Amino acid sequence: MSGKKIAVLLLAVSLTTSLAAMAEDRHAAAKGQAPVLTLTPKLRAALVAEMAGVKAGVAEISVSLASGEWEKTAQRALLIRDSYIMKQKLSPAELEQLERSLPADFVAMDEGFHRQAEGLAHAAHAQDHELAVFYFSKMLEGCGSCHAAYATHTFAGFRRAEPARHTH
Repeated sequence: MSGKKIAVLLLAVSLTTSLAAMAEDRHAAAKGQAPVLTLTPKLRAALVAEMAGVKAGVAEISVSLASGEWEKTAQRALLIRDSYIMKQKLSPAELEQLERSLPADFVAMDEGFHRQAEGLAHAAHAQDHELAVFYFSKMLEGCGSCHAAYATHTFAGFRRAEPARHTH
């Protein structure tokens, strides 16, 4: 088979797979379920490990922040910002593959979360409790928003029969 035919075949398979995934996401959203993230077992395991590390870090930060342990708060916030577990478990090519595999909205939420972690680290270095609490609350808000959008299978409290109304 010529190179052009292989390229066309690969493009067709890629488009078919992408369209099927988009249809599955729309179907899940219509049923009030989180979209299914299609990841290789290694990427999924790394993401789960990262979430476990973030969970432990958030718990540690809640105690260190309330205790005025600024350096501990800043160090943990920087570890979260740097996706320390992902970078240990995945090669640069796998990290790139992961980013390509995730929906754009997921990536945007993740980037915002890591920016909030960096803000928390800066506030902790400045020993600014009010600002540090603000950034920490924004991080928690980011966790909840992402879990509500992508992890209702894990976090049953975010499952809804119909979308919640915005009533501010």
